[in-house]
Amino acid sequence: KKSNLNKIQTFQNIALCKLLNASPYVSNHSIHSDLKIPLVHDEAKSYYKRFHLRLSSHPNPLARDLSTLTIPGNPPRRLNRKWCRDLLI
Repeated sequence: KKSNLNKIQTFQNIALCKLLNASPYVSNHSIHSDLKIPLVHDEAKSYYKRFHLRLSSHPNPLARDLSTLTIPGNPPRRLNRKWCRDLLI
């Protein structure tokens, strides 16, 4: 099952190929590196890290508690589910 990030990345790859009128043999990696456009996963990772850093210094104590790496009281889950907190690792 595709994640939402994969669907967005696929759309971005298709849109960039159409905008550049690139041949089908040009790799997505070379298009991204030539245009200096980060991958969706890397961009989401940087945004979440920035959000996490700002959250740890938030004046509201309830919001500050959200900045922990694990959810309090929950056992560690290891199904193939991806959470935003996994981007910090």
